[in-house]
Amino acid sequence: MAPTKIKCDQITEGVCYSAPVFFDDGVNMFLAANHPAKKYHVIALTRWNVPFLVTAGKKLDGVNAAAVNSVQEIDASEFDTDIGELEAL
Repeated sequence: MAPTKIKCDQITEGVCYSAPVFFDDGVNMFLAANHPAKKYHVIALTRWNVPFLVTAGKKLDGVNAAAVNSVQEIDASEFDTDIGELEAL
């Protein structure tokens, strides 16, 4: 699959792609696959005057992006941390 050019104004907070997104040199990675762009990503593109980015992936729609971005908080108290002594073999 040939890389797709992405105009930098299409990179907004929360957007993510199914494959890594690279700078226009095609070598240096800007955003990992399935990781949403943060506010600092958007600011960096503006500050550095990057003309475009490239990716071999697809922009994930809201449903897929939400699934990728959802992280379930785990309460450590749910786990029994007392493992006792180990048995001799």
